[in-house]
Amino acid sequence: MKNLFVKDIKPGILVLDFFVLRKKELKEYDGQKFLKLELGDGSGRIDAVIWDKAKEFFQTADVGEVVKVKGVALTYRNSLQLKLENLQKPEGEKIDPADFLPKVDEDLDSQLKKFTDYAKSIKDLNLKKLLEFFLDDSEFVEKLKVAPGGKLWHHSMVGGLLKHTLRVTELCEKAASMYSLIKRDLLLAGALLHDVGKITQYKTGGFIDYTDEGRLIGHVVSGYDILSKRIEKIKDFPPSLSLQLKHLILSHQGELELASPVVPQTIEAIILHYADQMDAQADAFTRIIEKHKTLGEKWSSWVPLIKRYIYTGEEDTKDSFPLQQEEE
Repeated sequence: MKNLFVKDIKPGILVLDFFVLRKKELKEYDGQKFLKLELGDGSGRIDAVIWDKAKEFFQTADVGEVVKVKGVALTYRNSLQLKLENLQKPEGEKIDPADFLPKVDEDLDSQLKKFTDYAKSIKDLNLKKLLEFFLDDSEFVEKLKVAPGGKLWHHSMVGGLLKHTLRVTELCEKAASMYSLIKRDLLLAGALLHDVGKITQYKTGGFIDYTDEGRLIGHVVSGYDILSKRIEKIKDFPPSLSLQLKHLILSHQGELELASPVVPQTIEAIILHYADQMDAQADAFTRIIEKHKTLGEKWSSWVPLIKRYIYTGEEDTKDSFPLQQEEE
């Protein structure tokens, strides 16, 4: 039974608990072999090292397996790390798989109902029929409910895809009420389906990882393929509408350098791209800020993906900027 989670580990505490082995690498420093590890559970990830018997422990377990570790938490180069003296596979202990995968706080059935309500709000008969095809597919619905929205950067948890999709759709709904040229039904259909390819991109075991299809094809092309096959089942689906909807799927990453086959070239496409980016980046920033705030740090460590540090704020922001009182 697991008692200590990554989010609760503080420097100086003794650690004796279960974690998923996410990465392992046998390395050498100053002529001595050591084992560099990444461990994780449903609350986060943490680096670990083993200096003694590194070769022996390297053979103990494979990546993706649950291991029991013993060691101490310390700070190394401004980051939390575990210095381990033992690592072994569980022997007879009760392990709950739910402890090792992060999950959204929201109820998944409630989230699915919101998705369905958005689909029902669409008035265009062709787009409505298309979304009904998706929602009538029980296999698709079950995958949509639990799929993660990413591996590491944003919404990387069970139910993350659905949460991300709803937030993007909400942002698009707001934009449609602000700009008269936007075709609201087209934009919302695109928002609901923009990441549909992610139901085949990731797999969940001890942790979230890419499927072979996710690595070899990617969610944008997979999403386009899934959408195209559904559209083909609808008799007399307008070619122009099909083209514009497919463009939303293919362009939502926004840039060719970010695996987008084309760049946004309609008002709906550019709105969708920025809504997608806003929610993805806000979720990632939130996770990083909360992690470092827990450690009492005003700044995050260097974030290589976005090439910057992130400011976590003052300890108590309520009184940081007091209101000026008017003189009587």
